[in-house]
Amino acid sequence: MQILVVSNRHTAAGPKETERVCTALRQSGATVVEREFQTRSGSQAMADIPPETDLVVAIGGDGTIMHAAKCAAGRDLPVLGINSGKLGFLAGLEVNETDRLQALFTREYEIEERLLLDVTVDGDAGTHLAMNEAVVSRGALSRLVDLTVVSGGQDVMRYRADGVMIATPTGSTAYSLSAGGPVVDPSVEALLLTPICPHSLYARSYVFSAETELTVRPTASDGNTFLTVDGEREISLLPGQAVTVRRSAMTAKLIRLKKQSFYDILNHKLINRDGGRV
Repeated sequence: MQILVVSNRHTAAGPKETERVCTALRQSGATVVEREFQTRSGSQAMADIPPETDLVVAIGGDGTIMHAAKCAAGRDLPVLGINSGKLGFLAGLEVNETDRLQALFTREYEIEERLLLDVTVDGDAGTHLAMNEAVVSRGALSRLVDLTVVSGGQDVMRYRADGVMIATPTGSTAYSLSAGGPVVDPSVEALLLTPICPHSLYARSYVFSAETELTVRPTASDGNTFLTVDGEREISLLPGQAVTVRRSAMTAKLIRLKKQSFYDILNHKLINRDGGRV
């Protein structure tokens, strides 16, 4: 078995935990190839997955695991996330649970598929892949932007706000949650539309079928409106450019070695951590 290990050595655990994981995998008979997750600007370093790779192990926080999962989706490879960051919603293990890695070789694990989004910009040939969310928002200046959300040729909603995001159920516990969006079980196939600081008493989040195609059109753009995808990429929108978001044909595949439900993770990572009551 060949395993690609992607690590963020700038987290608290860093090189020590990465070496421990690689040693455990090699002792179990795996061929290990290492890649370092650099920074947001250097995130393409993960793109060259060796052709013989059977699965990916990502060591770091949610950002590292998410990037690895999106890269692996293009090759239909499963990813095991090992949390050495702060929350680790996407992780299948914590850094002190490397004794469970043997289950990779006996295939005693489940694979959880997560919905991904294809994000395109009018006039641009490329497609950006989102696992959490796509955000259209204002730039550094403290002023509102006027945005129209369209689906099937019909206006869905108009917002005057700091911005608007279209999120997956995976992203419902990330930026969308902070903006007041609902928590959605990742097994639900849906898209979430959440305004960011809307100048309205009535603006609320919307939940759409996963098959819905949504287009966000800035009413006007002076070069100070941006698209951000999963917090990794920021693209300046030119006047007249709209952003379209649709379900991707690819899915992210996360390896689960523990019998732990989404609600167990939610309670442990957010409610208990924040001092709340389960």
